[in-house]
Amino acid sequence: MNIGGFAVRAAVVLVLPIWIGVAACADVEAVQRRTCESLLPVIEPAGTRITIQKTEPDPRRTGNVRVFYHAERPDPDAVSPDPVDAAITCAFGGSGFEAGKADLIGLETPDGVLSEIRLQMLKRFWLSDLGAVSEAMRQVEWAPEARPAGLLAVSGAHGFLLQQLVNAGAPSALYALLALAYSLVYGLLGRINLAFGDLAMLGAYATVLGIAGGLTLGAGAPGLLLPFALLFAISVTAAWSGAIGLGIFRPLAARGAQPLLVATIGVSLALQEFVGRVQGVKERWLPPILNEPHLLFGGAYEVVVTTMQMLVVGGVSVAVVLVLVGMRRSRFGRDWRAMADDAAMAALLGVDRDRTLTATFQLAGALAAVAGVVITTLYGGTSFHMGTIIGLKALVAAIVGGIGSLPGAVLGGLLIGLAETLWSAYHPIVWRDAVIMMLLVVFLVLRPEGLFGTRAALEEKGARP
Repeated sequence: MNIGGFAVRAAVVLVLPIWIGVAACADVEAVQRRTCESLLPVIEPAGTRITIQKTEPDPRRTGNVRVFYHAERPDPDAVSPDPVDAAITCAFGGSGFEAGKADLIGLETPDGVLSEIRLQMLKRFWLSDLGAVSEAMRQVEWAPEARPAGLLAVSGAHGFLLQQLVNAGAPSALYALLALAYSLVYGLLGRINLAFGDLAMLGAYATVLGIAGGLTLGAGAPGLLLPFALLFAISVTAAWSGAIGLGIFRPLAARGAQPLLVATIGVSLALQEFVGRVQGVKERWLPPILNEPHLLFGGAYEVVVTTMQMLVVGGVSVAVVLVLVGMRRSRFGRDWRAMADDAAMAALLGVDRDRTLTATFQLAGALAAVAGVVITTLYGGTSFHMGTIIGLKALVAAIVGGIGSLPGAVLGGLLIGLAETLWSAYHPIVWRDAVIMMLLVVFLVLRPEGLFGTRAALEEKGARP
């Protein structure tokens, strides 16, 4: 089995669905849409009834936004208002991850292009007055095709619950990825790698560096930046994870659980300190991207989902399914199952133990890298110490699902993400992490094998020398 070829195939499996999703979901940035639409009340005469028809990217230039609208302007000499169909074009200083994407640098109205002085006055005295803009936008209407009504109307309580279920998708995907990484290693060796949370942190920082590198090379569109950053994060994190597997787990796996557990704690702290010294202790933030909200349900409480949320859930779901199928049907998957069942017999039958172990850690590291990408692109913030609590929650997910069971790890991630989101919505959020950790204690006491694991398998793994 060629480890390099396997790593490339794993990266393609993880990147391809996300790349397709980014290309399919590209849309007007939410901040640019709101800015451009909020200019309508001030460029039209007072008392004009404005109905927005559609808002779309300007095909003439990347970063421009066009708003088409219908205006019924009051005319004191006419019996009825004068209806006009018009459009404005807003130019911004960037798009995607570029710093100037929220900076309005030009405006073309039905009367012509605004001068630089008028544009600066508009930004200074109109856009900066959020109260006046908000009050004026209440008089603006949207055509049905410009603001969809959603699938159906729901009550306030049901809408709030549906919104929490939508919000749970992203953390569930994050914990499912890391729980799957935990189970890959535990299923093979019967040992836990407590450094996976910090590998996800490493992937998050690699994502920031990948995006910065892509911008340096001139790739400002999300459809190019995100796949480039994802490939870079996978390459960096998979290499680190493979080195951890070969350099630490291989010599210590046969010495019992305690030395290896202490060693992984040391690796976790070493990764934190390494990133803290190299990148600094300050948090790194990226501007939100693909955060355009889409209305799912109307009614008393509108349920919305952003493009990035759909991309994360869809891309991670496809990637997880492909990994699970690949573990069942690929040569590496057969070697992994053979070593997990009986490592000595697998070696006698020609399975290369070192290559299988390294490839397992590479795949687990790639999953941790994708989790880091999710953290960075969806939540925006990265911190050198954030991996500890994320890794512990993912470990809870793996134990709840049945550590060593790959489908169980995915289910555990879904359950922990859902439990965390619902608790935050209906109960004090300050107790959220404590409740998740208590869930770990409950399962370890009452059902240590988890939902999909078996006690016999757990005891066999624990008894391995």
